[in-house]
Amino acid sequence: MYLVHTGLRAPCDASVPTDLRSLIRSRLGPDDGIEHVSVHPRALPDPVIGLYLCAGSLREAEDRAAGLVRLLLSRCPELAGWTPSRPEVPLIAAAFE
Repeated sequence: MYLVHTGLRAPCDASVPTDLRSLIRSRLGPDDGIEHVSVHPRALPDPVIGLYLCAGSLREAEDRAAGLVRLLLSRCPELAGWTPSRPEVPLIAAAFE
């Protein structure tokens, strides 16, 4: 299982929906391959969503997350005009030093 982070850049006049996690869960679910969703609405420079998903490799996880975020944006009029950043698996090596 991989955790993939993707930033979401809002249009200049938009704010983060009040319960972004619930909104995401209502548009993406187990049938889309999402195990869990985390949301960091106050992350800078943009809010970040974390998608936990199973994949055979890091690259596959990032590619699947990119597709899922595009799917989310197509299913979610509340996020019209928002654009995703490149999905990335966060590095945690420093935690083990």
